[in-house]
Amino acid sequence: MRILRLDLTRYGCFTDRRLDIPAGPADFHIVFGPNEAGKSTALSAIEDLLFGIDPKSRFGFLHDYKNMLVGAALENGAETIDIRRRKGNKDTLLTPGGVPVRGGE
Repeated sequence: MRILRLDLTRYGCFTDRRLDIPAGPADFHIVFGPNEAGKSTALSAIEDLLFGIDPKSRFGFLHDYKNMLVGAALENGAETIDIRRRKGNKDTLLTPGGVPVRGGE
């Protein structure tokens, strides 16, 4: 599986930010930037997208916990899926249209 795009919709200090991760010959990417640019936040967003946003997340300081949202386009071979993850206790993995993905949690 590879990440084609990371959507930091409402996460940490980010609002409606998109990070495209294009495929390349080596397919190896380095994210760099100055201190406090959001590199660690983006890494935490990937973890929260895949495994769920922690109930006591430290990334709910700009957006209310109930509004936190991160998404991505993921590729597995020839298949590409677009998913979102909201903060909550149930049905947190969503399609782009906001419909819960059943059995994916």
